[in-house]
Parts: sequence; C-alpha cells; structure tokens
Amino acid sequence: MRWRSRSFAVALSLITWHCTWAMLPSLIVFDLDACLWSPEMYELSSPPSSYCSKRRGVAAGAQTVRLFPGAEAVLRRLATDTAFEKVQIAVASSTTEPAFAKKCLESFPLSGSKFVTIDELVRFKQIYPGSKAAHHFPKLKEESGIPYDEMIFFDDCTYSDNCADVASRCHGTTCMRTPSGLTEDDFELALSAFAAGKRGVI
Repeated sequence: MRWRSRSFAVALSLITWHCTWAMLPSLIVFDLDACLWSPEMYELSSPPSSYCSKRRGVAAGAQTVRLFPGAEAVLRRLATDTAFEKVQIAVASSTTEPAFAKKCLESFPLSGSKFVTIDELVRFKQIYPGSKAAHHFPKLKEESGIPYDEMIFFDDCTYSDNCADVASRCHGTTCMRTPSGLTEDDFELALSAFAAGKRGVI
C-alpha cells in the first residue's frame, strides 16, 4: 500500500509538471527603458561603459543605469528556474540610443546561472526607434516562429500605451503594463492571466 501511494504521488507530480509547462508562454518579451531599468537611455549624458559593483549598476559617466529590484529578481528567476528552460526571452525597445541599450544588456551580470549576462539570456532583440506593434512584434514573430497567443509582453507605457497598441494589432498577445518598472507581482499576475487563457491587456 505504501509503494502504491508513493507511485501515485510520483505520477501526480509528473502530471503537475506537464501542466505547468503547458501553462507557460513560449516567449516573454520585455521593454527596456523604465520597465527593466532606469534612467532611460536618452537621459544619459555619457555612453554606458561597464558594470560597477559599488554602484550596483552600469556606469555611464557620472550616472548609473540600475535594474529595478523586481526586474532583477525576475531575470534571475528566468535564468535559474528550470521551470522556464523552454521559455524564450526577447526584448522590444524603441529607444533612440540602441547602442547604449545593447551595451547595458551586455554588462548586467546574471551570476549563479549558466548565463553570464542578461544579453546571453535574451535570444531575440528588437532595439530601434519605431512602433512595437507595427515593427518589433511582427519581427519577433518572424524570427522566433512563435505565434502572438504564446507571448507575454511587459511595457511601462509611460509615453504611449504600447500594451494597448500591441494587443490591438498583434492579436492574442498577453500584455502587462509596468508603470513603476517591472515588479515580481506584475510577473506573477501576467503568468496567472496567461495560464487562465486571458489575452490582450491584463
């Protein structure tokens, strides 16, 4: 009887694991400025140089680009939690300083994971001025082969409502606004909504 109970528990665990995979998106897309980090690239008076542990961010002259605490926690989770091994990561940014953004991605460390930097975690990068709905997302769909209804998108929506635009023009995408920068609660809410079959702006 004890053996049967253990076998049942193992089987139930495997079923739960399979269901967890089924409920996760295939692609998670992050905006950069004001979503993952601050200040925004256009606000920098000097180009980013390298990560400074004393500043806890990427040095850019006298300024420092820092990840929001929630964004740092989420990125480390994506890099280390085996539940996300099959989930691909992308960024979609309409910054006017794409070289600055790329340097920051290459400089932020992800210690304790198989990825050395955030840049290595992110497989698809659409970083250039333009409409996310008209340019960035169609390109991400083309590059990844992943349909919109298997994507989650996080954006601060400070200057324009990119989430509403993407939800309207890239039907099926689950979109989450992060007006105060990405938080762990934002991430969990978006995952839960996606798993519940909700699409569009959460």
